[in-house]
Amino acid sequence: MTYRVYNGTQLLGDVNNKSTGINGLLPATSYQLGVTNYNGNRESSKATINVKTRGIRLIIPTSLTVNSTITLNYQEYSLGLVPIGTEPAGMFGGGNKRDIQAKVISVDNGKSTVELLEPLESSSTISLGGTNLLKDSLVPLTASSVWINDGVSNQIVDDYVKIRGISNNNRIYQPFSNNGLNADGYYSISFWASNDGNDEEFDVQVGTWNSLQTVHVTGSFKLYKLENVWLGGNPTFSFVAPFRKVVRLKKIKLEKGSKATDWPPAPEDTQYIVDNTQMNRLQDGSFAAFNGYRAIYFRQ
Repeated sequence: MTYRVYNGTQLLGDVNNKSTGINGLLPATSYQLGVTNYNGNRESSKATINVKTRGIRLIIPTSLTVNSTITLNYQEYSLGLVPIGTEPAGMFGGGNKRDIQAKVISVDNGKSTVELLEPLESSSTISLGGTNLLKDSLVPLTASSVWINDGVSNQIVDDYVKIRGISNNNRIYQPFSNNGLNADGYYSISFWASNDGNDEEFDVQVGTWNSLQTVHVTGSFKLYKLENVWLGGNPTFSFVAPFRKVVRLKKIKLEKGSKATDWPPAPEDTQYIVDNTQMNRLQDGSFAAFNGYRAIYFRQ
């Protein structure tokens, strides 16, 4: 049986299982999701449900009153975050300022968890599939704290990373521990790859260090999948370029489950402020959380 999944009147796609994930939903936003049965020719009437996502939650290291509503201040290009002289015109010292209402959800050991009552983002692209667990997955190596670069000849070109094998050990890899994957389970991995014009064996190491799965990368960019891979113990995940050969990579996705689905960025790469971020106390006694050029403040 095939099921069609809708967001309002927008068809998100077809699935064969009775469960799936939906990526790109904004926090604190209402949606009407629908499902139909589809046999390739005829489609049933749509069953719908109205849902509202919860807001982004922040942790403020001070005790507040549970169930009370507080006001946070959001702004972009906060003074000191962007080097003076490089900020956009009209943005000096902070622009796009607005107040955000938040509700105090709980207080524990002098720390208050608050939930934003509206989204910070204005739009997103909604798609089917599991959450991408890899940060910085469009073009690896742009965040050195997440992707480890073992080769000196790797470089970023346009929207992909080019890996040149300079030894038998030239690789980039993403430790699963960086994504909190501590429990055993089945995962799927997908990525777009191409070679430098000749068929090359391109190693993808998934599992424990003594487990190696290999795919054969041929020609120009196309999608490769490793599905229903059991990961347990102390797993690893790496891409290895052949000696003196070049492999190009982009749009890498790791997700839970037995099927690889379309690539989206990880939530941490799209959210203005990451969920469950702890706000830090500033010298003036206020609290702040930052994400790139964006900042949100709480002033008592």
